Amino acid sequence: MRKSHRNIYIISISLVLTWTACSKEFLDVKPQKQQVVVETLQDVNALLDNAEVLNRTDYFRLISDGDLTFTENKLKSVSELQRNLYLWNKTIDPTGKNTSPWDLPYQQIMYVNVAMETLDAMKNYGNDRSLWQRLYSSALFYRAWAHYQLLQDFAPGFKKGSDQLGVPIIADSKYPKVIQRATLTECYDFIINDLTRAISELPLKTDIKTRPSKQAAHALLARIYQNLHQHDLALVEVNKALDIDHHVLDYNDLNFSAAFPFSMFNYHTNPEIIFFTNAGLSLVSLAGVQVADDLLSSYSENDLRVKVLFDKNKLYIGTYSGNSLYHFTGLATDELYLVQAESLIRTNRWKEGIDVLQMLLKKRYKNGLLPTFTPHDDQEALSLILNERHKELVGRGTRWSDLKRQNLETATQIDLTRTYLNETFLLPANSNRYVFEIPQTEIEISGIEQNIR
Repeated sequence: MRKSHRNIYIISISLVLTWTACSKEFLDVKPQKQQVVVETLQDVNALLDNAEVLNRTDYFRLISDGDLTFTENKLKSVSELQRNLYLWNKTIDPTGKNTSPWDLPYQQIMYVNVAMETLDAMKNYGNDRSLWQRLYSSALFYRAWAHYQLLQDFAPGFKKGSDQLGVPIIADSKYPKVIQRATLTECYDFIINDLTRAISELPLKTDIKTRPSKQAAHALLARIYQNLHQHDLALVEVNKALDIDHHVLDYNDLNFSAAFPFSMFNYHTNPEIIFFTNAGLSLVSLAGVQVADDLLSSYSENDLRVKVLFDKNKLYIGTYSGNSLYHFTGLATDELYLVQAESLIRTNRWKEGIDVLQMLLKKRYKNGLLPTFTPHDDQEALSLILNERHKELVGRGTRWSDLKRQNLETATQIDLTRTYLNETFLLPANSNRYVFEIPQTEIEISGIEQNIR
């Protein structure tokens, strides 16, 4: 092994392959044997192109957000973990072994911190300044994305002026380190700073959709400012993203007889995809997992999304990957229009917001049969856009975060209910169960504060 003063960093292959089975939490695992050296620009490029790690998200939110329902037989057959997630039980994993929503983002953060430290140590930018800058900016984006994903699972909806707990911010690969939870405000400030630093050197767009771009950074910032209730800043960011590319698919052009309507595309070619990630568990076309009846009935007769998103058996087939193995959870252009419309409505420009919404829905309804939406005031306009956002983004992993931020406002609160074995289960608005438990082994090792459910 080379000496540490050469600033060459090590990643353990054994850790990469077995991280989900570790008895210790990922934050507390020290790199071990079977190591590879990350030293050159090509090494860093390969590290950041590892989509199997860096472009995955967890599935907890998909099971819990209320959009997809498990039949009774299906719920009996799944793991206790999935059943507890589905029924919003206080204890999710009595075994303490299923730690992927916590471990995966921190594995991603480890990768990108190693990448940035390797790049920092290079002389003359590794003789390719352009590549160096793209890789460094990409690493910043991935680190922001991973911290953002952690907040959606392990932190509450943001309240201005509060001292809510976020997650540990990991800004380097040094070991050992003292682990503590930052405040939610500190976490979002850190993420925004990483994205702001990344934007200038990222490409406007990228043909390889698993790589970050300037458009992806603006799109993620728009999401973040939505969560922070800073809708004027969300509007600034979403406008910048749409200025780069505003293309959306016309659902009239899709093949409704295909097993997957987006199968003519894939995650490289779908023109709406800005940044591709997929869930660690796919619920696409999975027998026994159906769209919730109240959501299904909310689509009108001429709305093509009901055919694009669900099959005749009410199974979810609308993944933008066009492949049942890859449950798309990334960033896409249609979401930008919804953010733009909501931001306009929330900044007292609701008529403009409705115009933006209708621009999107024109591509979602049968040709010439789009209804005219005529809300009478901003509250009706807001209700309309939130409903359409719900119907458009089914299965993307965004619903959980939307519920958390909407539940903070009395007018938009939603209580979720499910029934299993003739028993009704309730998830009230603003329940503590909107935050998942931090793995108990992490609590025992690091001493950080546990979430109360």
